[in-house]
Amino acid sequence: MKNFSIIIRDAREKYMSVAKQMEEKIKRMGGVAEIIIEPEKGSNEALAISKDCECIFTVGGDGALIRTAKRTVDKKVPLLGVNLGHLGYLCDLDSESVLEAIDSLFEGNFEIEERMMLEGNLLSNEEEKNIALNDIVISSENSTQVIEMIVYVNGTILYHQKGDGMIISTPTGSTAYNLSARGPIVDPLTELILLTPLNPHTLLSRSIVLPDAAEVAIEIRPRRTHTIERARICFDGSGPGSSVFSTGDRAVVRRAREKVRMIRLSKLNFLERISKKFKEEGGF
Repeated sequence: MKNFSIIIRDAREKYMSVAKQMEEKIKRMGGVAEIIIEPEKGSNEALAISKDCECIFTVGGDGALIRTAKRTVDKKVPLLGVNLGHLGYLCDLDSESVLEAIDSLFEGNFEIEERMMLEGNLLSNEEEKNIALNDIVISSENSTQVIEMIVYVNGTILYHQKGDGMIISTPTGSTAYNLSARGPIVDPLTELILLTPLNPHTLLSRSIVLPDAAEVAIEIRPRRTHTIERARICFDGSGPGSSVFSTGDRAVVRRAREKVRMIRLSKLNFLERISKKFKEEGGF
């Protein structure tokens, strides 16, 4: 690899100084690098990546990597994240290790992983589909109210659920919101769909692991007769595509055709990397 794009969260010195160091090293080694400032978070604006680009660095955190992945997924260029924020599960590098990583990329010492994504839409608006690398979350429009849901899998009712909402997650997203909701951690290279209730109002509730070919639909039920309930569907947090739907409509989620390609430099396997992260958090 010799041709790189470096996406930074914004133009602050914190990000720009690291990007400049990366750019200088790549050019000293005879490579090509361009620094691109990420569009605003809520924007669907595409990134102007060179057609010769072989690797996209993101400098920021997991959020920056996810936004860049969605903006560039059609280009099929592998990504590598540099974490300058809080503890991240997607970004393998930090400001101290990234320069050494550039050596490995030039030498070809890396692997490329493919990560599945999810696609979702409202039944009332089947044309407007959006994708997610981590998760698609259904929650009440009013954060202080619970919602009643009917959960369907492949057209069959799985169960009725009352609570704050539902997380529909990819394996990559199992260490994101799903983890906070006490959902299972799974290897990001597996291909499956996780269904994890958000603060369920019941004594009996568990996450469910579904095959990647499953289609999940969630319908909002009225809690009182003749009332209209509203819920929100969000893709990877509060990014583009989030919208509100009402009683009688359904949010439909399935595996996306697109895959994200990510570079892995670490020789540690998934469980070893998770163990390392837990130790960094003081878990044991």
